[in-house]
Amino acid sequence: MPKPGSYHAGVPCWVVLTTPDPARAQAFYGALFDWEFVPTAPTETVATRYGAQVAAVERALPAEPPAWTTFLACPDPLRTATAVRAAGGRLAREPYEVPEQGRAALAVDPLGARFGLWRAGTIDGAGLVDEPGALAWNEHLSPAPDAARAFYRRVFGYTYDRPREGHALARVDGLPACSIGPSRPGRGAGARWLVHFATEDTDRAADRLRALGGTVLSGPAPAPYGRTALVRDDAGAEFVLVAVPSRGSAAVA
Repeated sequence: MPKPGSYHAGVPCWVVLTTPDPARAQAFYGALFDWEFVPTAPTETVATRYGAQVAAVERALPAEPPAWTTFLACPDPLRTATAVRAAGGRLAREPYEVPEQGRAALAVDPLGARFGLWRAGTIDGAGLVDEPGALAWNEHLSPAPDAARAFYRRVFGYTYDRPREGHALARVDGLPACSIGPSRPGRGAGARWLVHFATEDTDRAADRLRALGGTVLSGPAPAPYGRTALVRDDAGAEFVLVAVPSRGSAAVA
């Protein structure tokens, strides 16, 4: 992940969980990642780790399924929204103010994957990354990764490394931003952004997740970037656990 304070346009910078029972989600993620929570609005709470913001939890609208949404940094949500439409996407929610935090919008790409747009205010995005209990990576998966790569190149100017096994590393200003690749066979065949959270030990984190009522969908298994497991929380929102090297912080799993 790019480091906090260096979120260039198009870089995943923030993640938000929408769920029907935020209090239940706080109990689950607090136990899984040692998160603490600070209310910031009637329907939103910011999760923190070591005092740094790592994610937000919002109450879902009626009939809205629990899900993690990846937000991409942008200096002007209105202008980026225009680019989204011109490239074949649509707006699920027009740009709106998040009091004392920033300005946001919700978009859907031509493949059907929802993502957010974020212009920094007092919060430029995640204040802690690549540490246990924090955001580690974001990937876009779909049945048509070439079309996805074309869309995000047009909207955000992504450049790509040569694909490996169908997955291409996307770069912004030459720096790694995210990856775009094919959907995993048999799991989540539709298009989506998938959030990865870091842990010191994926197997232990997966065991803890099960004990908290979550579900392990696949793994833990080796991957080029760390041992991973695709999981669901106790309400059904999917994400990935990925092992990162310990840097001296307290273990979260």
